[in-house]
Amino acid sequence: MASRERVFIAANVREAEFVERLLDEEAIEYEVRPEVFERGVMLGATCFQGLLFEVLPGQADYCRKLIEKSGLGHGVIYESEQLA
Repeated sequence: MASRERVFIAANVREAEFVERLLDEEAIEYEVRPEVFERGVMLGATCFQGLLFEVLPGQADYCRKLIEKSGLGHGVIYESEQLA
């Protein structure tokens, strides 16, 4: 399996379906898997289950820009936020 880079975490089904359509229209190869994420401020952060989108590293920056341009910038994951 080729290496993948995290680009987006969908907080709900509507976001996930929208990003799937967006990536499909651009013929982007991606994988989706469940992932836990936090939302909120430090002491009030809450854990949620979301859907994580991963793409080939060479397509990651393009995908982030595409998703941001569509209005879903709040779920975009940048390189500095990647897991070690």
